Amino acid sequence: YLIEGSCSVFSVSKDPHLSLPHGGRADFRGQNNAIFNLLSAKNVTMNVKIENADFVWSKRNVHGTKMSAAYWTLRTLMGKLIRIEYNTKDKGAAVYVGEEFKMRLVDDASNEFILDNVHVMLLKSKLRVRTDRWEMSATKNSFPFPLLNRGKVLLDVEISALYDADNDVVAPHGIFGQAYDGDNIGIDGAIDSDRHSDTTTKAQAEGAIEGIWSDYKMTAPFATDFKYSRFDATSAKHRDVSKLMGKQHAVGKATRSSKSTAFSQERMAA
Repeated sequence: YLIEGSCSVFSVSKDPHLSLPHGGRADFRGQNNAIFNLLSAKNVTMNVKIENADFVWSKRNVHGTKMSAAYWTLRTLMGKLIRIEYNTKDKGAAVYVGEEFKMRLVDDASNEFILDNVHVMLLKSKLRVRTDRWEMSATKNSFPFPLLNRGKVLLDVEISALYDADNDVVAPHGIFGQAYDGDNIGIDGAIDSDRHSDTTTKAQAEGAIEGIWSDYKMTAPFATDFKYSRFDATSAKHRDVSKLMGKQHAVGKATRSSKSTAFSQERMAA
């Protein structure tokens, strides 16, 4: 149900590092045991749970965070409400239609769910969620330097727009989605750069996101409402880029997909 190579991908990964549409970058620590919105668009909400995570990076001890769960709330073209949960602890993914538990997807004969324009598939450790406009995934991965971080697991996330999200009358938002802002400018936010032997991450994507980090904190895993919610909107303007203080650089029009990843080897080099 997915056409490989049809679009590029932006990500949120590892400790969480943001690779944003239009080429922006930022790190986002979040808050322990809190839910944050990554993407809010018409009929689509993707939230993630952030947890504290101590790990070893080569010869450094890092007190950071990780994404431990992903939650989707989707409204189909026929108006049906679907909720999906995928986390690092439970086997498979839980799918709900309305308030009713529908099925648990595991990597066997029951690994695909289709309802109207929503497709959900589990392929080994990667859950893929697709609508007619968005393709999203969450993958269970080991921490970098797995021999030094035995048994530790996190989620890496990828998000792709399958349409011209930059020119949607309902401009996407969320920590990640707001970067589809209709220009050719990448905006870099705060990035953790401390390389001492014992470090604690602190960047909250300042400079690359509208408002402050706590504006994106959600009241519940499947919540859709927050300061910049687009789930029920009929129209919404892009963010006001002139108010962002991050470094701006022209990188060309955003490719049609982008991913959000928590840890990336090249970003965490000592």
